[in-house]
Order: sequence, then C-alpha cells, then structure tokens
Amino acid sequence: MEFIKIFEYAFMRNALIVGLLSSICCGIIGTYIVNKKMVFISSSISHASYGGIGIGIYLIYFFNLPIKDPLFFGLIFSILSGVLILILKDALHVDGDLGIGIVMSMGMAIGIIFSFLTPGYQSDMSTYLFGNILLSNTLNIILLLILDIITITFFIIFYKSIVYTSFDENFYKIHSVPVTFINYFMIILISSVIIINIKTIGIILIISILTIPQAIAASLARKYSTIIILSIIFSFIGILSGLYFSYTLNIPSGPSIIVLLTVLLALVKMGGFVKGKFLN
Repeated sequence: MEFIKIFEYAFMRNALIVGLLSSICCGIIGTYIVNKKMVFISSSISHASYGGIGIGIYLIYFFNLPIKDPLFFGLIFSILSGVLILILKDALHVDGDLGIGIVMSMGMAIGIIFSFLTPGYQSDMSTYLFGNILLSNTLNIILLLILDIITITFFIIFYKSIVYTSFDENFYKIHSVPVTFINYFMIILISSVIIINIKTIGIILIISILTIPQAIAASLARKYSTIIILSIIFSFIGILSGLYFSYTLNIPSGPSIIVLLTVLLALVKMGGFVKGKFLN
C-alpha cells in the first residue's frame, strides 16, 4: 500500500513513466551493445558527451542562445564522437581501443575546461554526472517516447540485418547486408539513448543500465528477441525498485537502481551456478 501511495506525487509519476520509457530504449539498444561487445565504445560516447554538455553550458551562458538545454550540444558531440571512433577504426585503421581512449579522454577534458570557464556551473555539472530521475519532466517523457518509437521502428524494419551485424559483420558484409549503414545508424541511436537518459541515470552510471539488465537476460535466454524483452523487463524492475528505495531511504535514485540491478544479476548468476552444480 505504501509503495502505491508514493506515486500520488506528480514527480514520482513522471519518474515512473520515464523509467518505463527508458527501459524500452535501453533494453533494445543495450542488447545490441552487449551482443556486439560495444560496451567500451558506448562508455566512451557516454563520457565524451560531457564535452558537448560543457560546451553547451558555456555557449548558453555567454551568448544567450535560444537553446537553453546543454543536452542538445551533448547529443551532437556524442554522435560526432561515435562517428569519429568508427572512422578511426574503419578508415584510418587506428586500433579500436586506442581510438576509444582518445575520444573518451578528449571529451571529458573539453567538458571540464568549458565548465570551469563558465561561472557558477561547476556544481551544476554533477547533475549530468550522476543524474536524478526524480527531476524528470514532461519534455523528458516526450523525448523518450519519440526515441522509443524510432528505435522500435528501426529494429522492426532492419531486425535481421541488426542481428547479423551484431554477430559477424565481416561475414555478412559480403552477403549484401547493409553493415556500414547499420553501424552508423546504431551509433546515432546509442548516442541518443545515452544523452536522453543522462538526467535519469547520469553519465557515470548510464552504461550500467545498458549492460546489467542485458547480462541478466542473457543468463536466462539465448534467443535475441527474448533477451531484448527480458532486458526491458529487468530494466523496469530495477528502476521501479530503485525509485522506491530512493524515496523511502532518502538516497540517490541512480546509484540505487544500479546497486539493485547488480544484486539481481548476482542472484541470477548464483542460481545458475547452483543449478549447474547440483542438478546436472
């Protein structure tokens, strides 16, 4: 009863809706990230977005731009960072990990410099680093809804190509699968998912919501579509539980969500170990 009662507040209802919508896009995109072993790339894009946010805060403060949300600049910067990683890897043949490290460190450095140059905004940057789902508003809901529609539509249309690409892009590239298109469009989607969810989870923790539910799902299923569905479910369970403990214990929501998902992953893994040890 107490659990339902907390959603009488408008900000908790907004957080619940945002949590559901976030679970959908993170569950779908996260499955692709984990399956294709793009966790490090996604983490690089997440950290590089700090550079775009820092630039955005600086430009908005000093030039009074009509765009008042620095996440817009973070989105552009993230997409460019992701594309740069692919160009370094595919066109310039730079080692993948090296290119990722360069982009990630440069993005963070740029963000720190520009936030330092903007009076009074150093402390505000912590909002983007750690997030707070309880600050979600109608705009967050609309953006997530649009992102979910785009993501679901893209996966429905290109589902087979996405699955093929995530397993062995070199093999399927010679079999008329649009590998390059899939790779670049997925970078755009990954960047969008990261940026739009930054206020919910934060730059530092966003990669966890894109990987831990998928790891749980992959421990219970093998079919790609089933893993996506389970990832969405576990993401929402984690966010819902995190919201409850965040509100009742007065602790940060983002870390609460990640801790609960990690505990759930540990329980699933231990359950699988016990089953394999004693029942086989």
